[in-house]
Amino acid sequence: MRFVTALLWTAAVALIALIAITATPIQAAVLHYTYDDNGNAINGRKVFLRENCYTCHGGRGGGGMCPPLRENPPDESDVKDVIENGTSSGMPSFRNRVNDQEIADLAAYFQTFRSAREPTFTHWWEPGTPTR
Repeated sequence: MRFVTALLWTAAVALIALIAITATPIQAAVLHYTYDDNGNAINGRKVFLRENCYTCHGGRGGGGMCPPLRENPPDESDVKDVIENGTSSGMPSFRNRVNDQEIADLAAYFQTFRSAREPTFTHWWEPGTPTR
């Protein structure tokens, strides 16, 4: 019985430590978010992942059940229009989920496609400037 109790306490402490460790990157990413008048591609990638755009547009914007974004990356005005109004083909409006700075960031991210500047990290909560 003592062994089971000790095992349960150990598991509880390990779970608490795991929660504390995984919460830190999320907090760091929120604090690291920077603003840029021209858009920030890294923050755009974070928004792309956070809003689950990849589920329809593919992990790197290459398409899936929705059009690819890599061939002819949309400019900021097109991104703004689609995000605010959605499309007749099924994309919902993200008007209340994405602000103007995040729209500029998304457009900046799309413009980096097929270049050495394209951010390719896979978790939106990664702090700092993630490496390739």
